[in-house]
Amino acid sequence: MIRFHPLAPGTYSGESSGYRTPDRPDHRGVDIAADTGTPIYAPSDGTIAHVGINDDPQGYGSWLVIDSQNECGLDFTFGHTPPSSFINPDTGRQWEFGDLVHAGQKIAVVGNEGGSSGPHLHFETFGAPGRFGGPDLDPNAVWLRDAVDPRGATTGDGQGSLVGKLLVDFSAGIPTAQQIQSSGFVGAIRYVSDPRAGWMIGKPLRKSEADDLRARGMVVVSNFQFGKSDWLGGAEQGRRDAERGLTLHREAGGPDTAVIYVSVDASPSEDQWNTLVRPYLQAWQERLGKARMGVYCNYPTIDWALRDGIGSYFWMHNWGSGGRVHPAAHLHQFEIDKQTVGGVGIDRNRIMKEQFGQWAPAAEPMPSPVAEPTAVAAPSGYPIAWYGGPGYDTGHGAYLRIYLHTTENQEWNTRAENVADYQARQQDGSYHYLVDDEHIINTVTTKNTAWGVLSDNRVSVQIAMVGTSGTVETWSGANPNREERPKTREQWLAHEKKLDMVAFVIATVARDYDIPIERVDIGGVGANLRGVSSHNNYTYGSVVLKGFKDGTHWDVPDTFPYDVVLGAARRYAGIKDDPDRFPLPAGHYWGPLDGPTESWSNTFGNEPQSSKDGLRRWQEAIGVPGSGIFDNATKAAATRMQQLWGWPVTGNVYEGEWNEVIRNGWRLPAPQPRMPAAPIDPGPKVHRSRKVRDATGPGLTDRFGMAATDLGVMARTPSGRILAVFGDTFRGPRVGDGDWRAPVGLFSDTTILDNGITWSEAAGGDPGYARQLWDYPHNNPVFSTVLPSDVITVGDTMYLHAMVNRGLGNVVWTEIWKSTDDGNTWQHSGAKFDAGLHRGLAQLWTWDVAEDGWVYVFSTGFQRDKPLILRRVRGEQITDPGAYEGWGWRGGAWGWGNEPTPVLEGVGSADKFGEMCLRRIQGEWVFINFDSSNVGGYDIDVRVFRNITDDLYEAHKSTPIRGVGWGQEGDDAVAQLYGPSIVPGSTLDGGFHILLSQWKTDGPDAGWPYRAMQFKIPVSSVSGFRDDGAAATSHGGRTHLAGRRLT
Repeated sequence: MIRFHPLAPGTYSGESSGYRTPDRPDHRGVDIAADTGTPIYAPSDGTIAHVGINDDPQGYGSWLVIDSQNECGLDFTFGHTPPSSFINPDTGRQWEFGDLVHAGQKIAVVGNEGGSSGPHLHFETFGAPGRFGGPDLDPNAVWLRDAVDPRGATTGDGQGSLVGKLLVDFSAGIPTAQQIQSSGFVGAIRYVSDPRAGWMIGKPLRKSEADDLRARGMVVVSNFQFGKSDWLGGAEQGRRDAERGLTLHREAGGPDTAVIYVSVDASPSEDQWNTLVRPYLQAWQERLGKARMGVYCNYPTIDWALRDGIGSYFWMHNWGSGGRVHPAAHLHQFEIDKQTVGGVGIDRNRIMKEQFGQWAPAAEPMPSPVAEPTAVAAPSGYPIAWYGGPGYDTGHGAYLRIYLHTTENQEWNTRAENVADYQARQQDGSYHYLVDDEHIINTVTTKNTAWGVLSDNRVSVQIAMVGTSGTVETWSGANPNREERPKTREQWLAHEKKLDMVAFVIATVARDYDIPIERVDIGGVGANLRGVSSHNNYTYGSVVLKGFKDGTHWDVPDTFPYDVVLGAARRYAGIKDDPDRFPLPAGHYWGPLDGPTESWSNTFGNEPQSSKDGLRRWQEAIGVPGSGIFDNATKAAATRMQQLWGWPVTGNVYEGEWNEVIRNGWRLPAPQPRMPAAPIDPGPKVHRSRKVRDATGPGLTDRFGMAATDLGVMARTPSGRILAVFGDTFRGPRVGDGDWRAPVGLFSDTTILDNGITWSEAAGGDPGYARQLWDYPHNNPVFSTVLPSDVITVGDTMYLHAMVNRGLGNVVWTEIWKSTDDGNTWQHSGAKFDAGLHRGLAQLWTWDVAEDGWVYVFSTGFQRDKPLILRRVRGEQITDPGAYEGWGWRGGAWGWGNEPTPVLEGVGSADKFGEMCLRRIQGEWVFINFDSSNVGGYDIDVRVFRNITDDLYEAHKSTPIRGVGWGQEGDDAVAQLYGPSIVPGSTLDGGFHILLSQWKTDGPDAGWPYRAMQFKIPVSSVSGFRDDGAAATSHGGRTHLAGRRLT
């Protein structure tokens, strides 16, 4: 840590009065003689803790206090300073309580105020908790002796201080790096999130833009915000957003160590914080790690985040902040959308602290992993000296664990004997072994019980490292270290000999008492596992182990390099190094981040390198990318392996999966060349509709746990199977009859459609039970259910568009999921769309891919009373929300790239579009929809046309199914119908089949039928005759339509 002098060299003549000298024993600081008006500089980063203006006329006169407890464990007092000089250079206003100060910043000038004998600076230093309540300390001893010129204060990366300078943020466009720099900004806060609307062309940050900014010496900061209501999705949405944000951050070139600010663009209540915001941010923090977690929020939210241990960086906005700037804020957004750069509306942000989450400089090398030695450092071991005196209990129980501790002394200069002497005097705590940087002492024999971990003492051996578990290694006064600022892995590894001696002691104890040299974490303590743990892990693990939290100690935190220390301990113990041993504790496995404590995702941030290396080895051996984290590819590989072996299907990687792959060399079968899909026979063409059979219901799908279901959007999988994705599904035959799931999927291998569709197995990982395709709780605080819009296959990947609803017709957002294993398992693609996109007309989708490589999308609102719009996207960009183009009327002509104009709305039969299905069949487009109009509608309509931009008002239309009342049904008449989907294999010159849903919503037997049914309907090609017998007519442009509708 660099200590800066409050006065610059050459501007003061020396010390005119010392600290608590015999002639002035009450003088709590030092007087530094200097001329009136000499600049005074901040010795450290901190915040203003007191602004005294003529409030001590016989003493200081006027004075300032800087609180730097978080930065260096001290407060600084500056006395006899004229209040006219109390100017904050960042704001131009007088210093106020809570203002941020950075090292080297001018804070005041020397004066002669109060009880002063001449111009000088009275300078004081105070330990924790600070100037008001803490001990005064000798400024020379704790600060001035090593202090340097304050005018040389830097950010630590070779650049001048950035505190007080401005950053820009924007989303409506992308100003050039040159434009940003010439406008006075030192960098940009950029979105690593998808655009919520088409005008947000500044989202997401691209690598080329980041490279340009950094090439000009500007800084880049990452921020995630899809919409203002992201946090309403709680923990589940947080997990999805974290994956997408990290992906976009990496694609833009963001370092793996850089902070990502997660947005709470609101002024939430404390109840909303507790129930929605905190779970959302916790999910992010579990994925990023606390060290990389930033939060964009207001003043009260920063308070709650600090209270609950969320985030290490804060970017504060003014909404709900009451005109205050939080002392913990690293960035402050003080102006929104009042200026432009390069014609793009921008927000302005002030940098409040030296380190604010910026990317590392482009040329800065990433730290190299520490290589573990192959042999022990001390082949003869280390001497262990006896040094008795600390207290103990006679005897012990069956030793289960070795607990590691730190004594919370200063690093490097405290000897183990000093700690032992203190414990001998106090007789209220002890360890079996104390290890400093030079030697080991044994203060309690392992035949007896040391007093280290309260209720677990009798079954554990205590090894304490002389030093601290916090980041501040030396201090004056009270220990300034806190749990939220643990020692880094690099700081631990700097004590190379100490760690090696600890490894030797672990090996000695483990060999004597047959304790496994295996890491036991918090969950392991709770499960009473045997091995090596820490006081920290006991404190939190005791909640389960003992039924209460046994103490508050947080030493040794999980930043400790267990992999290095335990590896060395095994070598000292003579344990043969088995390179193929399962690298996780017994009973643990690689699995999802939101799993139990036994589930290791390697994304939390505290997993040892051995876990990441081990999973990477398993991944590469079985043939998936070696990411070292539990990702979708890993889950899919483990799922397939478990299916082939007949094991329980979880998708997790257990010791059994490890042993088969690593020890026994098992591999997934090589992919077989895909056989041409078996042709589907739709049967002959019909001239009137007929019901083929019920497709779901009791006796048909209850064997999959789904007697009641609806929808069933259908597509052919890459291998040629039929996949149907259903909506709200229940185990019993009526709506609400238990086990609510949505969406779920069934596979069919039916090839003769006239015989009726039959189902072969369920999607989702369990062939015999239709699992919800992804996990979420129904009726949660944000939404109630997720319903499928449509599913298609593009190449070897399937895509499912789904609507997230809070009650029917109330869409919260929509999203795209994808499957790369033939529709068996599904992963979020990262694509998410606001419910208000295109005036709410992009909620309910249907789509298909054409011969030209474009995917064309018809969509409308999910209220069954909205018109239809048309968009398109390249097949390879289907998960990029910014790549979609609208078909719209602009400048007197229709064209792509415009805001979508409705292509079909209320005329003729007063079309009100409900569920629908668009498919490209035999070179023509077929569009089938539920017309929910109660005048001239309430039926199923079919339109056939050649070109996707043809005039739908003139398109070939028929109505093969009518809606009727209960008791009036027939082959072409269905009560309470909805949800048509075209069955794969249907043709225009042969049979044409659809699934159709039905739900009885009233009466004493309401809730059943609730099912999908298969119908065969008459549909003709445009080139033939209309189904009503009239000749098909051609139709050319759309200009006449647009002109009519725009006048």
